[in-house]
Amino acid sequence: MLFVSFACRLTLMAVLTLAAVAKLRTPGVFAASLEGLAFVPARLRRPLAVLVPAAELLIALLLALPATVTTGFLAAALFCCGLTAVPVLVVARGQKVECACFGAAKAPMDGWHIARNAVLLAAACAGSSVAMTRGGGVPGEAPGIALAAVSAGLLTTLTVFVDDIAALFRSPVAAGNRGR
Repeated sequence: MLFVSFACRLTLMAVLTLAAVAKLRTPGVFAASLEGLAFVPARLRRPLAVLVPAAELLIALLLALPATVTTGFLAAALFCCGLTAVPVLVVARGQKVECACFGAAKAPMDGWHIARNAVLLAAACAGSSVAMTRGGGVPGEAPGIALAAVSAGLLTTLTVFVDDIAALFRSPVAAGNRGR
């Protein structure tokens, strides 16, 4: 089970770090995307544009340090609950809000974003469960560590590029291609 926890830990660290860096590289884009969230009070949008990437980096740091892995997983689970609630509310209200979770993407939030965030939430919960029962250490067998790292790399890639993957399953007209 430490291998599963380690894969979850690596995935969450990578995804949260990439998301924070993307938001910090283009802070105006993320702040503008918050304008579309009618359920977030206007006075909170500017602070959230700073606090969300700060929280992502803090959680990644907590997951990276052996002494705070369990705390990091629990913080990630709480954070992912919030991240999952946002696209759920957007979709349920029929709003068209662009997701700037990983920078300047222009894809509107939809079921793919809910699924992505639910997978991250599941990783945080699985990691929390293992960390609370068996600790948050690194497994001692090299093949298992390699498999966990490769799994984390694959899951991170799928998570970060969910908008591009989703576009492959949309009709050409819906994806913005008017045909030939």
